[in-house]
Amino acid sequence: MSQAQRDNKAFETKVSNLINATRHLEVSQILLLRRLTMADPESLKWASIRELDVVFAVILGKALERIGVASLRDARSQQFAPLLPLDAAHRDEDLRVLTAVTEPLLGPAPPPVSEQEATLAKLLSMRPSTIRPPTSRTVTSIKEPPPLFAAQLGPDSERMMPSDANRMRLDSDEKPFTDFNTLFDDAICSYARKVLGLLQVKGDTKPGRRPFPLAPEFALCYEEVLRRFVLPPMRASRHIQQLGMNYNWAEVGGGKLIEIIQGGEVNNPVLHNWDTRWNAFRSVKGKKPKAEDDPWPLFREDATKSGYSPPDEDSVRLMQDVIRFETESIAKAWRELNQLYQQEFHPNARQEQAREGAFRDGLMKWISKLPEGIGELLAIKCYFLLERVDATYVRRLLTNFGRSDNDRRRNAPMLYEFIQNMG
Repeated sequence: MSQAQRDNKAFETKVSNLINATRHLEVSQILLLRRLTMADPESLKWASIRELDVVFAVILGKALERIGVASLRDARSQQFAPLLPLDAAHRDEDLRVLTAVTEPLLGPAPPPVSEQEATLAKLLSMRPSTIRPPTSRTVTSIKEPPPLFAAQLGPDSERMMPSDANRMRLDSDEKPFTDFNTLFDDAICSYARKVLGLLQVKGDTKPGRRPFPLAPEFALCYEEVLRRFVLPPMRASRHIQQLGMNYNWAEVGGGKLIEIIQGGEVNNPVLHNWDTRWNAFRSVKGKKPKAEDDPWPLFREDATKSGYSPPDEDSVRLMQDVIRFETESIAKAWRELNQLYQQEFHPNARQEQAREGAFRDGLMKWISKLPEGIGELLAIKCYFLLERVDATYVRRLLTNFGRSDNDRRRNAPMLYEFIQNMG
């Protein structure tokens, strides 16, 4: 391997580590990390200032997308004050970076309106008053949501009933509506089945135990854990009960609940209670878990019976994030990987053969782009379902994540553990 190839691999590994490390950071924390990284001589050994600037622009772009357009536009009207670090010494530089990254998302900022322009616009909008005959109107009281749910409901224009074309559809919506509690459980379980269904591998086509998200049997066990251990305590909370009164759920359906869940982390009543329940499953040293907080025997029993690698407490984060994952992104990644595999290894008469390594590069792209762990699971799914992706191929793929075993275990833990268990 040439020196240039080694430098490229080191650069890709460092960038992958950086993306994983910043996946859950706030914008202000990313700005601070950007400043420290660019001032660190060690960082400049593997990337130039320009390359670091591009990398952090992508990372900031993803973090700003998670905030949402409405919140981002509001922050821009305040000169990004809510998103900037407290350190005022570098405020101008942070503001410049945020402005550059935000402009493609929101467009250029509108020019400031002077007091004279505002007064003139107000005068021009005034019309002579005319006497109109009285119109009888029926006034209906509008039930305003409590402040807790304001972030999920959005502005008034977005609270109207969504059209059928724009409404998220779930399998559970095919059932007739009975009550909010049933819809709540069915919607979350239906979406979880949808996510896990995109990862599943049916049958043991090659040696190796499937990781639990790839096993169809695990999806059934996961739903049982949700219905027994997770969802009933969530529904008992005051916030979820209030949510049940904020919509006509017979009309909006369970898809609206998933939209609320994925609407953002701030003031999200469903995610707050969801995370609380999953965190209760982590053991406390010297303390025996309560029966209602111990789903692990059920997981272990099902994994032993069905022959897949069981989840453990290190897997809580992955199982907790199932309802956060976007099915469209996972489905798009799987379609692209299949297309790259076909073009590189089995092109048909109408296709131009892809260059060598195109499929591997696609795997690396999606492993870094998708939420933590999902890209690695798709790579393992490729091993089971695609003929040319054998044990040698996945071992060679793992070498892209570091020069030592420790680096590879840290950067691609699921892929590393799967290969170790293959023998």
